[in-house]
Formats: sequence, structure tokens, C-alpha cells
Amino acid sequence: MDALNDALRAENAQLKHELEILKSHQAKDALMAATSRRRMSFLEAMLETMPIGVIMAEAPSGKIIMGNKRAEELVRHPIFESDDVDSYGEWVSFHENGDRVQSHEYPLAKVITERLEYAELDVNYQRGDGTTFWMRIVCRPVNADDGSMTGAAVAIIDIDNERQLMAQQRVLIAELNHRVKNAFTVVKSIVSQSLRGTKAPFDVRDTIDSRLDAYAKAHSQLIGNHWDRALIADIAADTIGQIAGGRIALNGPEVEVTSRIAMALSMAFYELATNAVKHGSLSNPDGRVILDWGYSGPEPSSLRINWTELDGPAPVSPTTKGFGSKITGQILAAETYGTIAVDYPESGFTWSLEMPLSEKE
Repeated sequence: MDALNDALRAENAQLKHELEILKSHQAKDALMAATSRRRMSFLEAMLETMPIGVIMAEAPSGKIIMGNKRAEELVRHPIFESDDVDSYGEWVSFHENGDRVQSHEYPLAKVITERLEYAELDVNYQRGDGTTFWMRIVCRPVNADDGSMTGAAVAIIDIDNERQLMAQQRVLIAELNHRVKNAFTVVKSIVSQSLRGTKAPFDVRDTIDSRLDAYAKAHSQLIGNHWDRALIADIAADTIGQIAGGRIALNGPEVEVTSRIAMALSMAFYELATNAVKHGSLSNPDGRVILDWGYSGPEPSSLRINWTELDGPAPVSPTTKGFGSKITGQILAAETYGTIAVDYPESGFTWSLEMPLSEKE
């Protein structure tokens, strides 16, 4: 009998212990569930207060499962719960050329189907009320701890004002470019009229006109692009293209310089090309020029530009230096904080500029 009672007491103790463990696990599960609900509440509150539209989709189907209030305000219709990536066509938007954006072109489709880490697209979206606006769509994947994609998040940003400002800027740039060209035309006319009654040789007038044209082209290149910067390749092509055609080979990486240096380089390239046509390698039908540039040193702290003339008449060092030499020499050196080197080997005239790449630029 005592043995039976001892067995019952042991069984009761075991059951009590297991019950306590069960309650502990239930408490933990309840705590985790409560924590998860709080996190979801915080996430929902955060999404609803964000100034950009947010849309979430699951993977791998691409089904859209939710969107915040701001997204609905931007598109002016309820969030379409598209079933898969092939259904995104119900979101009606257009490219800049007027073509309708296809389902597979949306960043969400690209991230899910192509497993991209980032995708972006600007579209002209047709709202629910019939109006349109420009919006930027940005998408990134949502990954689990093991790296597998569980979904994707889309941000919708209103860039309508940005696009309108860009359009206005293009109009202003075109008008400014037109006025600059007119100003140079007036200057050329004034110079021509002023020299007409003098004994100045015709080639002097022609040289002044050509230099003004080169300066105007440099201005036009800057105004038509980024205002404050220009690519060396573009500067060279615009300046020497009409002077020497394809007889000057351009070779170098994509390097941008400030507008001040761009103007100085433009004038220097013009003087070098003109001199090559008149007296250097390009005065010979077999002559050619190589204009190359690249970074110097183990780190890109400086830029080197080389002008090398080949297969032309043997160069002769001038006894006097004119205005062109000043442009390619001391004026350019002062503008670029660089060093100019000139040589006259039998193989052909050479010129080089080494300039620092720093805040001075």
C-alpha cells in the first residue's frame, strides 16, 4: 500500500512539473504573440505616417498584399491587390516617350523575377480620377534570415514638381544658349566692322573670328549639359572636330572638369589644332595627331593630357611666342594650377599638361 501511495505521489509531482512547463511555454508563446502584435502595430503606424507611398508584395508570386494610405493618396484609387507579376498592367502608367509601361517593366516585377537587389523607374502615372502625375518607383527585396526572398517593398515618390522644374530649366537653358550665341555674333560683328577700316591683314580678322567661334562653342557645350562641368572628350570633339576632322585621335577615360577648366582647355585645343593645320603635322596629308589623357600616379590625384604630332614636317622651335602660345602655356597653367611641357623632337611637336585633381579645380 505504501509503495502504491509513493508511486501516486511521484506521478502527481511529475504531472505538476509538466503542467508548470506547459504554462511556462504558453506564457512565452503568449508573450511572443503580444510582442509580434505590438511590432505589427508599430510597423502599420510607421507606414501610415510616412510621407511616401509604400506597397508590399509577397514572393515568389508577386501578389500585392498591402499599401499605406499615402500610396492611395498619390494614385487616387484603392491599392490594386494584383495576383502576380503578370497582373501589374492594371497599374496604368507611361514612359517619357508615351509608351505604356508593361507589367514586366515595373521595378517590383524585376526584383521578384530577376532577383535584383534594387530597381527604379520614373513613370507618368494615370490616377484613379483621370489625372496624371510623375512618380518614381523604387523597389527592394525583403529577405528571410536564410537569405531567401519572402517579398518585396515598393516606395512611391511624387516627383511631379521635380519634372516641371526640369522642363522649365530646359526652356531657360535653350533661351540662355540662344542669347549667348547672339552675344558672340554681335561681338564678331563689332570686331569685323572695327577692323574693316584699318590696315589689319585679313588673316588677323579670320583668326579673331575663329577664336570667338571656339569660345562660343565651349560656352554652348557647358550650357547645353551640366553648366558647371564638361567631359574632356566632348570638349575636344566640339573644339577640334571641324578643324581637323578625323585626323586627331582622341583616347582617354571619362573625365569631367569644371567649367573654368573646360573653357581653358577648349581654347588650348583650338590653338593646338589650328597650329597643327598651319605649321605642324596636319599641314602634311599623311600627318596625324594623338590627343590622350589619363590619371597620373598610383592614386588619381592628378590628370595628364598629351598632344602628340606624328608623320608631319620636322617641327621648328619658334623664336617668338604669340597669343596662341600664351593660351596653351601660361594662361592654361594659371587656370588649371598645372604644369605645361613642350618639346620639338624630329618625330613631331609634343605638348602636355599635368594638373592636380583637387578642390582648386
